[in-house]
Amino acid sequence: MTETKLYRVGRFELTLPNDHPLDEYQQRFRLYYMALGDIAQIVAHKYPDATAVDIGANIGDSAALICRDQNMPVLCIEPSPTFLPYLRRNLSLLSAPTMIVPVLVGAQVSFAPIEALQPRSGTASLQIVSDPSITRVPIRPLGDILSEHPRFARPRLLKIDTDGSDFEILLSSVEILRATTPVLYFEYDPTFRIDGCSQAVALIESLLQTGYDRFLVYDNFGNMTELIQHDVVSRFQDLNRYLFSHAFFGRQIYYFDVCAVTRGDHDLINVLLTHRRNVIDQAVAMNVGRHS
Repeated sequence: MTETKLYRVGRFELTLPNDHPLDEYQQRFRLYYMALGDIAQIVAHKYPDATAVDIGANIGDSAALICRDQNMPVLCIEPSPTFLPYLRRNLSLLSAPTMIVPVLVGAQVSFAPIEALQPRSGTASLQIVSDPSITRVPIRPLGDILSEHPRFARPRLLKIDTDGSDFEILLSSVEILRATTPVLYFEYDPTFRIDGCSQAVALIESLLQTGYDRFLVYDNFGNMTELIQHDVVSRFQDLNRYLFSHAFFGRQIYYFDVCAVTRGDHDLINVLLTHRRNVIDQAVAMNVGRHS
């Protein structure tokens, strides 16, 4: 490992690379990524035997959030050799059973050059590299991965954050989603790729056909923006325009995080809405008059 720093996520003191921005982001934006911990808590309350799958596990911060309030077993999928040593160290702090699968998730079995995983500011996105002599990392369909780890075959929570491949992973995993209907928490960024808009629309249409019909949207700072439950495709098309407006005319919002559920978990969305409204109302009550 290179030089490191310590940072507390919930009840766990994690080891981060010195250049990892998680601590800086959460000090500046105190709700950044916190929704995942809230979602895991309410999922665990409703489903005491719930398991989670974390695609793009990074250094283990999202697994720590998932286990912030309970010991939920987590299957961590992370191929980056830069992050794997930190992931192993940080998962050792969790009381919950965890497993690491060092692969990329894709539509079919194949390989990608390991150097194509370009680490940058605490993330690693996939870049195309054509040199056949380069060491390769396996790409596996999500269904194959889950079948090899039966404890996680029917996860109640599926988190995806892969900096560019989220839409592709979800589109290639529709049959798994239809069979297991986990609560989804994924990064929504149509600006990352040239075909991002078409992929985004295809994904939302596919999720609707699969049974997902409630979509709770957070901006990249962790602020809850809206619940989408009517005119879903057109509303997400408007969100695409909003993100591209930021990209072209002055950027503050880079992406959204989306929590999606099927009919059987509408109650979870109601709990999330109530919780976040209470958090904001309490903050308003504590700070009223300070800025007048």
